[in-house]
Amino acid sequence: MNQANRKFLRLFFATDVHGSETCFRRFVKAAKFYESDVLVLGGDITGKAIIPLVEKKDGTYEVEFMGQRQHIEANQADNLEKRIRDSGYYPRRMTSNEQKALRDDPQKLDELFSEVMHKTLTEWVSYAETALADTNVVCFLTGGNDDHQEVLAFAETDHVRNPDNKVVNISDKHEMANLGWSNPTPWKTPRECSEEELEKRINDMVHQIRDMPNALFNFHIPPINSSLDTCPMLDDSVNPPKPVFRGGQQVLMGGGSSAVRHSVEHYQPLLVVSGHIHESRGLIKIGRTTCVNPGSEYGEGILRGVILNIGDGKLVSYQFTSG
Repeated sequence: MNQANRKFLRLFFATDVHGSETCFRRFVKAAKFYESDVLVLGGDITGKAIIPLVEKKDGTYEVEFMGQRQHIEANQADNLEKRIRDSGYYPRRMTSNEQKALRDDPQKLDELFSEVMHKTLTEWVSYAETALADTNVVCFLTGGNDDHQEVLAFAETDHVRNPDNKVVNISDKHEMANLGWSNPTPWKTPRECSEEELEKRINDMVHQIRDMPNALFNFHIPPINSSLDTCPMLDDSVNPPKPVFRGGQQVLMGGGSSAVRHSVEHYQPLLVVSGHIHESRGLIKIGRTTCVNPGSEYGEGILRGVILNIGDGKLVSYQFTSG
């Protein structure tokens, strides 16, 4: 079907790429591959950590990556850096003295991490703008709880927008409310708050929506106890937190938000798209509202997503994707 003749909006949604360059590029290419009208990346965009490639006196590099320490020749460094970026980390070549200085000065390490995250996100925005230049597609990038607020202040372009903490129009009929903050987690991430504050953030924002039956909520955190939020229970009395086992079985729990659930039950928007819990891919209904979490396998370089064909007051059809 020709896009111009459609009677519905085709939205491609993915989330939790966590710095994986392969996943981000596949996300942008989904505009043409799936003939999407709108792209939405739902949060946790930036990577987890810097991986030093420490230069030795003989010109080789020493690297600790994926639990393995390895020595590589200089001509292997480019390929390894690509693997690191595709896995959601940031490679950085440095000397032994530079590595020691970063270890001895946590503030300097934090500043470097922010610099690398911002540089990478700027490059991603530039890539998306170029790739979408001959289309009418708008790509919405929202942060998640793992993303630092200051890093998300990237320059918007003709085709790339940051709608976080705002309500935006994604078509003539459909508005989208966007929130990347989360309820408290065991990981003490940069953008989390109490359920009470989360509920206030939601209410202050969604009151701007004019047509709730056609509205979308792009909330990084899924509704609690929705099956879209099932994850291992963690013991956060130790660092790092570890999974809880009882009777030899891993204990599972709902890691979603009660504030998000209350908002869905109260406002009943057309659609809620979420992420955060990578292993809980699925689609459910809460009242009239369809809620979806496409899941994430960013560490394997696999982009999980969902195509949503959205009509006037209804979800026409959907299809999960993986690749």
